[in-house]
Amino acid sequence: MPYRIMPGPSGPLNHRPDIDRLIRLEQGAIMDVVVRMVGIPLAAALIWLRTESIHAVIWPVLYLTSFAASVAYVRTLGAVVTERQCRLAEATVLVNTLTFVWLPVWTVVQPDRDLWLFGAGLIGAQLVHLLQRSDASRFVTIGNIAIFGAVLAVAYVALWPQMTDPLMRLGIFGSWLALLLYFAQSMLAARDRRLDRDRANARASQAEKISAIGRLAGGIAHDFNNILTAISGNLQLYEVLSDPAERDEVVAAAHMASQRGAGIVSQITIFARQSPQTLLLTDANAPLHGLRSLTDHLIPRRITLTMRPLPGPVQIRADVNHLTSALLNLIVNAVDATPANGRIRLSVEVAHLATPLRVAGPKVLPPGVYVVYDVTDTGTGIPADITAQVIEPFFTTKPVGKGTGLGLSMVYGLADGLGGGLDLRSTPYGTTVRIHIPAITDTATAAAVRSPAVPGVTP
Repeated sequence: MPYRIMPGPSGPLNHRPDIDRLIRLEQGAIMDVVVRMVGIPLAAALIWLRTESIHAVIWPVLYLTSFAASVAYVRTLGAVVTERQCRLAEATVLVNTLTFVWLPVWTVVQPDRDLWLFGAGLIGAQLVHLLQRSDASRFVTIGNIAIFGAVLAVAYVALWPQMTDPLMRLGIFGSWLALLLYFAQSMLAARDRRLDRDRANARASQAEKISAIGRLAGGIAHDFNNILTAISGNLQLYEVLSDPAERDEVVAAAHMASQRGAGIVSQITIFARQSPQTLLLTDANAPLHGLRSLTDHLIPRRITLTMRPLPGPVQIRADVNHLTSALLNLIVNAVDATPANGRIRLSVEVAHLATPLRVAGPKVLPPGVYVVYDVTDTGTGIPADITAQVIEPFFTTKPVGKGTGLGLSMVYGLADGLGGGLDLRSTPYGTTVRIHIPAITDTATAAAVRSPAVPGVTP
């Protein structure tokens, strides 16, 4: 069953993460939901054929209704969830558990041995299901333990008249009590293990962030030291030079160094997603309009660049300037890696992903329709042992002064920020970098935009 996890601010007063986890547990496993939606009506039909009891008719109706109500309620919650809303959502899950177990309890207390075995199997399946989930919410965990305790108590009281031997009454009570205690212990222990694992992952993530910040700070210090040295040196030369032409040259060199520093700051802010973006519905071919004039001055004659836009209008939501800058970075990287008489191709395509796609970084794109910007070169490729590192900030194999190592990391940050991803494939004969951005598939909205011709580009 489809569900949506909404992003929101985190903090002690916001329980949105708890709701997201609840959604994943209750609705995230599609096969589990399908088994419940099909299996419970089927089980009810078998019980009705055996007993013709109205209980078998009411049971699936109550269960499916409570499940639908729980799903509908969590879908109404926004990015900020209060504790009261969170507890109410968790209570709907507990009500759903109650609506499931009442008929199995009814079958267990019937004198029909076949019904008893049928109900015992259903209760056992529910217990295994609860243990397998190991919910991290204390409220839900304690609630499930209480429900199971109530189930045993009701069954024991109902079966009391059938227990004619006092020793068996005592033995059944003791064994059922032990079952309840071990179930509670297992639920709480599983919860503690899950929380310990989450805390360990959080500590590892924090350590990784600190390490990345250290590398980032070191890279910034190195590059800005070179830039400041260039500016300072040229200004000192300006003081001692008397020729106006030479003075103009050193001023121009200082100006170029300052522009390089501004470019680094721009790349950092895009990578960190702090640069203000104007996300607008735009045609996917729009970033190619400004690229031709820019690349005319960047692509040497020894390399052939071809651009292939989409033949028709397809909408995306993006900042055209930032996307143009990202594509320009990819082309510049391709130029540096491509030998004489090499080729670079930039094409725009529409991809229909039927299955999830693993892309660069710890991300998997869900199935859907994406606009793909494909930059392919015939260069020397990226060594396999560093492919995973090229999206890290300030990681570069270029000589000092030839690159900051921010290009691919900026492109990765931009694609991720737009809900897409970066797919990188490389061989000794060339590299392909593909930016995936979700396409706007609302035909009414997309029809309002026409794809203008791209100057200097042949479809």
